[in-house]
Amino acid sequence: MTEFGRYLRIIRINIGDSARDMAKKLMLSPSYLSAIENGKRNIPIDFEKQLIEAYNLSEKDKENLRRAILNSSDTIRINLTEYAEKKQRLLMAIVGDEIGADAIDKMVGMLDEENK
Repeated sequence: MTEFGRYLRIIRINIGDSARDMAKKLMLSPSYLSAIENGKRNIPIDFEKQLIEAYNLSEKDKENLRRAILNSSDTIRINLTEYAEKKQRLLMAIVGDEIGADAIDKMVGMLDEENK
């Protein structure tokens, strides 16, 4: 089981939901949710947002969720057509390792400030 799968179960258990309850809230089949929990299926792109909305997660829970997603994903699919040109360029620069560590540290700091 992935870190993300363990975190999903923690959310579910803390609320008192069964796997079937969680799947229903997230509009998934129980078997698909189980496959995500067990790392057999990729984490859907909008899954983080769905979980946050369905379970009204606190800021700390949101942070833990994001960390679990990152630690459990070896690949992430991004549909670039959904983003403006500047965002596309930034994403490609990050993926292409064209941005230095200092710039990344500054961007992460900005993200942290915005999420407070």
